[in-house]
Amino acid sequence: MEVEIFTLADYAADYGQGKLVINGTFDNITAKEFPAIHPSCAIVARIRIANSELGLHYFQIDALNPQGDNFQEPFKGEFTIQKNPNADHTTLNIIWNLVHSKFEMPGKYAFEFYYDGEFRTGLSLTLGVVDY
Repeated sequence: MEVEIFTLADYAADYGQGKLVINGTFDNITAKEFPAIHPSCAIVARIRIANSELGLHYFQIDALNPQGDNFQEPFKGEFTIQKNPNADHTTLNIIWNLVHSKFEMPGKYAFEFYYDGEFRTGLSLTLGVVDY
């Protein structure tokens, strides 16, 4: 399995037949006060699984606060890979829409992607305080 994309974006959609749309990727936001509520965003993963990896697989995305604790329930799923007769792999788009996420404090937040129980990649989101 190969992670092709793992990002945080304003919006993402899977239009079917493997077509993925990502709009407004970012890794830094600010708030006037904390706790802060972010209206909407999406964690997006696009993975490529070889035909040799047929069968049942699992994924999980953890959302961690600056202390390393989950600030959202982990996003989990499973899928079965069958041989793709048109290619030597299958691609899968995973989109976790987060609506009204509450961030308790400024600092560095993390999102971690696990595949079959193994950490594969991560990304960070830095929340800063804005003075205006």
